[in-house]
Amino acid sequence: MPNTTTLEAASHLVEPFLTDLRALVDVDSGTYTPAGVAVVADYLQPRFAALGAAVERIAGDQMGPQLVSRLRGQGQGRVLLIGHMDTVFPEGEVARRPFRLENGRAYGPGVLDMKSGLLVGLYALRLLLDTGELPFSELTFICNSDEEIGSPESKPLIQRLARDVDAAFVLEPTADVAVLKVARKGVGTYRLDVTGVSSHAGVKPEDGRNAILELAHKIIAIQALNGALDGLTLNVGVTHGGERPNVVPDAAHALIDIRVASPDHTSRVEDMLRQIASDATIAGTIATITGHFAHQPFVQSERAKQLFALAAEEAAAFGLTLRGEATGGGSDGNTTAALGIPTLDGLGPAGGLAHNPGEYVEVASIAPRIALLASTLRRMGALS
Repeated sequence: MPNTTTLEAASHLVEPFLTDLRALVDVDSGTYTPAGVAVVADYLQPRFAALGAAVERIAGDQMGPQLVSRLRGQGQGRVLLIGHMDTVFPEGEVARRPFRLENGRAYGPGVLDMKSGLLVGLYALRLLLDTGELPFSELTFICNSDEEIGSPESKPLIQRLARDVDAAFVLEPTADVAVLKVARKGVGTYRLDVTGVSSHAGVKPEDGRNAILELAHKIIAIQALNGALDGLTLNVGVTHGGERPNVVPDAAHALIDIRVASPDHTSRVEDMLRQIASDATIAGTIATITGHFAHQPFVQSERAKQLFALAAEEAAAFGLTLRGEATGGGSDGNTTAALGIPTLDGLGPAGGLAHNPGEYVEVASIAPRIALLASTLRRMGALS
């Protein structure tokens, strides 16, 4: 089927796609609302089964369930699709702003990130099946429940299943229908704890060692590391210290978000943080740094470049000139890329304001994204 025909076929799927999108968006499925995530899984599970997939539902320990759907095909190439069912929004968000369509855009909590992405994967498979095609040897589709907090429960599952595939497609959204994500920064969260000495702030302030003041010195030093390595960003986003204004505080801490572009930079920035922790400005204070990188950097490999080139060829046939871009945000694509799996990310629809009450999807981007994924899956034999 030529790509122009694929795009036309995809356009006929937009109406049922929007019906499914409304149903998914109108469920509160924040990461910390596992019952809501389970409702999303309940909705998707029979739809994967209707495609002929074998569906496994894996209960979470503290998070919602994971869905793993498997399809056997007649072509070449083992493929992994990844999407997440959780959002960043709290319970009750749907009641405040349910799904709506307005001026060519779809709105609602998680509509962009990434309930529409889940449906792009589902509908691309439906499009292929409607034309009698399963152009891969095996396709595994993971719908996980905890991506918005770094995939702590689902990451081992993703790693295990990714080791057996030739390519991974991640259904995260994009700001432009002509853009795919080909690289992502590694994402780390660290905690800096400072211990001082408490004392009466009015009677014996000189006997105290102010942990908040020491933390302030260290925060300035940490923020000064921005740009010290190519692509390095750090943000002290949370601080806490003290209990009462008339007591010299003996404890304070800060939480730090760190993004690195190169795998080599993770250990280097950790060394910088340890040095800052060990250098006390106020004598008698002690600081410790703890944390880790939940996502290693996603660097585009040579085989990933080949995968992007295949997608770009397919997109060109229906008038899209694809661009590959890097981003500072992390995704499950960081996990697959770190294993050496050729990874293409940002395959969800285009839109904006993710993680924001104004989050939206451009309805006009839905059909091109369904067509792009379906067309690229047809090319897996050229990659394997």
